[in-house]
Amino acid sequence: MRPVQVVVRPDGAAEITLTRERALNALSPELLDGLRAAVDEVTAAGSPVAVVRGRGPALSAGADLPHLLGLLEDPVAVRDYIATIGAALDALESAPFVSLCVVDGYGLAGGCELMLACDLAVASSEARLGDRHMEYGLLPGAGGSVRLPRALPAALARRLLYTGEIIDGDTAAAWGLVGWSVPPAELDATVAAIVARMVRHSPTALRTMKELETAGRERPHRAALDHELDVAVGYFAHHTDVREGLAAFREKREPRFGTSRKDES
Repeated sequence: MRPVQVVVRPDGAAEITLTRERALNALSPELLDGLRAAVDEVTAAGSPVAVVRGRGPALSAGADLPHLLGLLEDPVAVRDYIATIGAALDALESAPFVSLCVVDGYGLAGGCELMLACDLAVASSEARLGDRHMEYGLLPGAGGSVRLPRALPAALARRLLYTGEIIDGDTAAAWGLVGWSVPPAELDATVAAIVARMVRHSPTALRTMKELETAGRERPHRAALDHELDVAVGYFAHHTDVREGLAAFREKREPRFGTSRKDES
């Protein structure tokens, strides 16, 4: 079985599933290659949204520790392995589709880093989330010490990084680490509703919104505002979905967005 499976649904949304459930979806080199390939496959399919989840009791328990233990005498191999984790998560973060991470069980250490690389996250109220590296004398190497302080207020990020504490889904939602926390029995229905809402949107607008949000975080304030204006003006001038959206508003109906092609005129 492939360590990562991809399904593109009739509605255009994609599902990326980690399938090393017996290993709690630990991030082996094979799984990381599969994740990179999955990002490429979903991008090539033009899916506007992808659900990212793990099969079994964990999103991911993080690095493949048996594999890492076998590399400790070779610093170059250690660097290559950890860099491979980071590259896979970077590819997911920068993908043109919106990624929705589902945490139903454990999302620890590298699993938490995987969630942080996604655009949105929904957790079971019984999920268990945390950085956890400190608990075993380890350090994050795939973005945990960078993305966590950007996702949370400083005091809460430091609390997770320095203590290795595990929090549940409800706490993660209260802190703003995930967007939704629901009882386990409601998780799949909640995910389906979130995806259904997003696939109704213009694919071009959704992709461009992700680009704007990313630029807004990465650029200085004034530069980000100028960039937003430039992108919005170009979008209004060239994309048919703008006309369709405005017509739908005027006619009091649901928009019927087609492809993301630009006008040729």
